[in-house]
Amino acid sequence: MKTIELSEAKRLVAEGEAMSEAERLQVQQERLRALVAHAREHSPYFAKLYAGIPDDFSLTDLPITEKPVLLAHYDDWVTDRRLHLQDVLDYVNRDPSKDQTLLLGQYTALRTSGSTGNPLPMVRDDYHNKIHSQLIAQRLLTGSNMDVLNISKHRRASVISLSNGSSSYGAFLRMKAAHPECSDNLLGISVLEDLNTIVAKLNEFQPESMAGYPSVMAALAVEQLKGNLHLSLKHLATSAEMLSESNFQLLRQAFQCPVANNYCMTEGGEVAMTHNCPHLHVNEDWIIVEPVDENRKPLGMSDQWSNGVLITDLSNYVQPIIRYYVGDVVRLRPSHEDCCSLPIMQIQGRSFTTFTLGDKSFNTLGMFAKAEVWPSLVRFQFVQLDDLTIEVRGVCNGEAKDVLPGLCDLLHKYYSEKGCPEARFTWSDKPLIPNKNGGKIPIYIKL
Repeated sequence: MKTIELSEAKRLVAEGEAMSEAERLQVQQERLRALVAHAREHSPYFAKLYAGIPDDFSLTDLPITEKPVLLAHYDDWVTDRRLHLQDVLDYVNRDPSKDQTLLLGQYTALRTSGSTGNPLPMVRDDYHNKIHSQLIAQRLLTGSNMDVLNISKHRRASVISLSNGSSSYGAFLRMKAAHPECSDNLLGISVLEDLNTIVAKLNEFQPESMAGYPSVMAALAVEQLKGNLHLSLKHLATSAEMLSESNFQLLRQAFQCPVANNYCMTEGGEVAMTHNCPHLHVNEDWIIVEPVDENRKPLGMSDQWSNGVLITDLSNYVQPIIRYYVGDVVRLRPSHEDCCSLPIMQIQGRSFTTFTLGDKSFNTLGMFAKAEVWPSLVRFQFVQLDDLTIEVRGVCNGEAKDVLPGLCDLLHKYYSEKGCPEARFTWSDKPLIPNKNGGKIPIYIKL
């Protein structure tokens, strides 16, 4: 297990943000070489995968890795030979409210939501945990009143997936276990609850800080503006989904408090985050982000949206994530802000999928592009009811009956022009449907 003193983690994260771009990229390459050397020596999977890689390799010399293959070779992938897939799965599936012990006495572990296949368990060591906790403390929480996050004095609500193995739920339970005397100041609400129930619980609890998925926070912002929700927040944090700049401003308007947005993932940790601004800044001193095209070729800084992204976590030595493919649609831009020189990541969300209407195949990008700019539509979802019928659901800044019918008409016209005039688009004010494993809201779902 790789370890680090907390004071050293604080220093390294602080120095990274203060560096010039050239200095950061130099440090990035040094950390990459150290990680690859460790993976080669201690992971049988990587030793075989990198057998033909020269010592003076460049990043693109390293093969791309993917979840199904890594999961199939799990026991050879991890660098601690005592770790085995079934044991790790048993650990993440335990009841953490009753068992707060570390895996093998030294590791934390969590799992992906499994929204695109089998859940992947991820083991994290002391080094990873302290570095990423400092990324949050020093970068994400810039401009925030740190005192409001002190749960001994202030109430905090988390609207999250309350399932074992969820990273946010695990963090919530660890917080409760570490501070049992403050448990009354912590409230966990399942993201699977209906919106009215969530609103009622929050109104009763009256938190001063709140965290959750952007889709849920945006819906709650609308309820706050409508007068159904009555919160006086001093801090709001979102993660795990796309938060558009317009929804960032919506949250600020509704709650009149700092908004922190974190693009994180179970596999890669804290990839990019806001610095008291609407834009996500990549933690490039610790995470390498490579937007790629349909052929998995890196795009670099580009106006072109990617067809996925490769993630390398330079702090995970026990379960190395190196050029790991994730199906998120992103693009990288140079920073144009005085607040931070780290590059900006723009994200649309998960890769767009193919669906059929009648006997014709389409990509969900078309529907997304129309809905993304539709007035007063804060969040949306397309629910395919049968071969020709798609139901549009949405969180609206106004009444759904005044927002969604026009979008349905536009979509019918769009797909008629695409050769499918028989397609039917209806609307509903029913709640958006979350993924049962992780609680996130998919753009498209087929019933």
